[in-house]
Amino acid sequence: MNTIKSLIFPQDLNRLNKALLKEICNGMTLESTGNVNELTSRVWTAFEHIEGEALEVISNNIFSGVVSLAWYQTTNQSSLTGLKQSIINKMPFDPFETVITPNSENIPNEPTIIAAAEIEGSQAYYLRFIHCTGVNVDYFLANRREYIKHEITTVYIDEIKGIIEVRASSAVAKKIIAGLAKIVDDEYEFKQFDFLERYGGTLDSLVDVLEGKLIDATGRPAGIVNTFEETHGQSFVSILSAIDEYYTKGELSVLEQNLNSEDIIGTLETTPFTMLLLSGLETIGLGSIRELRGLPLYDYLEPYLAKQKGSIIFEHSVGGVVQEYSIRIGLTTKTFKFNVFASEHVLHYIREKLI
Repeated sequence: MNTIKSLIFPQDLNRLNKALLKEICNGMTLESTGNVNELTSRVWTAFEHIEGEALEVISNNIFSGVVSLAWYQTTNQSSLTGLKQSIINKMPFDPFETVITPNSENIPNEPTIIAAAEIEGSQAYYLRFIHCTGVNVDYFLANRREYIKHEITTVYIDEIKGIIEVRASSAVAKKIIAGLAKIVDDEYEFKQFDFLERYGGTLDSLVDVLEGKLIDATGRPAGIVNTFEETHGQSFVSILSAIDEYYTKGELSVLEQNLNSEDIIGTLETTPFTMLLLSGLETIGLGSIRELRGLPLYDYLEPYLAKQKGSIIFEHSVGGVVQEYSIRIGLTTKTFKFNVFASEHVLHYIREKLI
């Protein structure tokens, strides 16, 4: 029977940060100096004998880190119950018992499972997928060399909670979930889980649930200006120029005369100035080192924005130590991306809060 240890490859260790690798080396009484590659090599060389606290540190961090998340669920009435057994039945080998990897020349283009393992002390389990991502060409003098590029993706599944967590970008996650659907031969139908739906589809509600702070938001102008014409551009440039001229010369009568021109009046009769100004922009981004909400400019512009992305900072206690975490949320893609290294404990916290 596979364990978490069975699912780990050197490239997974290499993605750990240097501080964690040094902690693991110290726990295994290995030399803890050098760069990430040297530390990874030492840990992997002794990996067969790793156990205890060092193995626990690895297990809590190896498949997380600076990771993107996309959640999926099934439309089946029975939810995900029986998915594990269906995978075992449909695969040519039992991935929970064996790890079978392709050779470097035959990495499949479509994601396929190479290994799986139950998570000790949990009702959930991991699947590990592999797929080819292209060819890397290198030259040494007159010699041309090709290397098949690949990606190994981790999927966390909790059949009881009914969630599939694909730890990859939105584009890769779609390939992975399609690969899973193909493996179980359409026995299950999957759809992306909209974690924003229960919170009204807004970032503000999500921030409050996580007890965090909104530190940046990016969106497109929202309003009635469907087409931005040259006359619109000329109008708000004229308004800005008139205001600049007033503060330079201090002549109120000139400002009134400029703002009361027929072109400006005609445009502003149907379109608020702020909406007109923002409609001339492709995207609008607002950022701060502290909570955006409550800042005058953000509160004023927020009604005119259809937000697409945002970053939230929140605190969570791990091992009795409160740490700060930052996540980037895509409202259109319904995905997360951690901006800092996160452990399994933090991912569990996010799931408990939002699912």
